[in-house]
Amino acid sequence: MVDGDSEAIAFYGLTYKDRLVLHKASLPMIRVQYDGPAGPYKDQLSTGNMQGPVKVYEGSPAPTFRFLVVESYHEIGHYRLTNRWIFRSDGIILPQLYSAGLQAPYNHRHHVYWRFDFDVVGASNNLALEHLPVGTDWGWGPGWFPYTVETLAAHSPRDTYAVLNKSNPFGHLQGYTIAPGPFDGTADGFGRIDAAVTQYHGGEDLRGRLGTAFDDQLGTQVNGESVDGQDVVLWWCAHLDHHASEGGDEWHVCGPILQPFGYP
Repeated sequence: MVDGDSEAIAFYGLTYKDRLVLHKASLPMIRVQYDGPAGPYKDQLSTGNMQGPVKVYEGSPAPTFRFLVVESYHEIGHYRLTNRWIFRSDGIILPQLYSAGLQAPYNHRHHVYWRFDFDVVGASNNLALEHLPVGTDWGWGPGWFPYTVETLAAHSPRDTYAVLNKSNPFGHLQGYTIAPGPFDGTADGFGRIDAAVTQYHGGEDLRGRLGTAFDDQLGTQVNGESVDGQDVVLWWCAHLDHHASEGGDEWHVCGPILQPFGYP
């Protein structure tokens, strides 16, 4: 079900150690690609397909940190989906999508798009970087390539990204890395990106209205604008495999790992 303007769960004004990290974090879009004569589909987690209320719970699996979980459960056709966000007291954020069910008896992939509107310490002076497997130093440490203009990115194996505040307001770099989860996969001809970096514009936060079954339409938001010291949005796309031989009851999970650095 696509109601056109809902994300089921969205988080605003996320902070760590009383310092702003994200203006908004959400999962606006899922696109499903089948190997057989089915689909493609665009699925959207919405209040219309949410089954029951949003759940919130906490725990402490280790003496070094506690966690808070916020999640919603959805049914779209034959798919069963849990949109889970884990916030740890050590600053780590784990956005996760759990998926089960078969809409058709063929291998398929869920291309899952998270949108992170970073405001590290504030909306200005943010910079996104990608850690490439090279020794070149562009001024941010070996391999860390700074994006100065908007871009769509895809590499195999996929890379870790970072968003930081380049003005060093506390005398040292501070920000978050965004690393691939173990099942985030790599881009293909259908889901063509692993990440995108854009300059923030309020009118480009289209929530469930962005994208179709055939095109994520992120290219419409990449037009060469500067992202060097700007208000930066980072999109993350996971490519989650589901083999038909596993049946419809096997649960699969994907999602990146967001981890702070430079915080006291």
